[in-house]
Amino acid sequence: MLDVVVAQLRLCVATLALAGTQEVWREGDLGGLVYFTNLSNLSFALVLVWAAVASLAGRGHPPAVLKAGVTLFLLITGLVSWLVLAPGAPGAPAVALGLTGGQIEHEVVPVAALLDFLLLDAHRRLRWRAVAWWVGALLLYCAVTTARGLLVPGAGYPYGFVDLGALGWGGLLRNVLAYGTAFAGLGALLVLADRRLPAGALVGTAGHPVALRQEAAGR
Repeated sequence: MLDVVVAQLRLCVATLALAGTQEVWREGDLGGLVYFTNLSNLSFALVLVWAAVASLAGRGHPPAVLKAGVTLFLLITGLVSWLVLAPGAPGAPAVALGLTGGQIEHEVVPVAALLDFLLLDAHRRLRWRAVAWWVGALLLYCAVTTARGLLVPGAGYPYGFVDLGALGWGGLLRNVLAYGTAFAGLGALLVLADRRLPAGALVGTAGHPVALRQEAAGR
């Protein structure tokens, strides 16, 4: 019964993340995929649906490096929004629960992602090399947005801190190094937390010995 509640909670959060990104998937604004905020929220929604189904079925949970990775991306999204980006436009329309898309994507979902990781995930599954994979994903994102800004007329850059036109190559590389270092540091903290927490989920049965035996028997 507890796993059913876990699955329902995850589906509710996934729905909220989808509501925050509805301009991309409902209104067809595919250009919005260039924004790290939208990418991280959409990725989390998909992984969370996978995790919800796994909670119900008792097997097939998302790989730890993927689940923790989207959690890390959302933590970065929340921190960058809080520390760097300007506040959301006043008067922005509410899209769900009286919240604007910006509030959902930058504030609510990142907190929900961290709580989901800490409470509902099985732990002691991450290896330190996961940090390298996550940093590689960030570098790939920076490379793609830079190439897009350079090669696609009028495309521009999604954020000021990756704006090659304004920063020049030196400024861009300094920002990538700074954000990459912060990314790696926060990723290392996530791995450390994973290795310190009990192996089984604190809420639900994911990772508990009985659940693992049932999963193995069902293969």
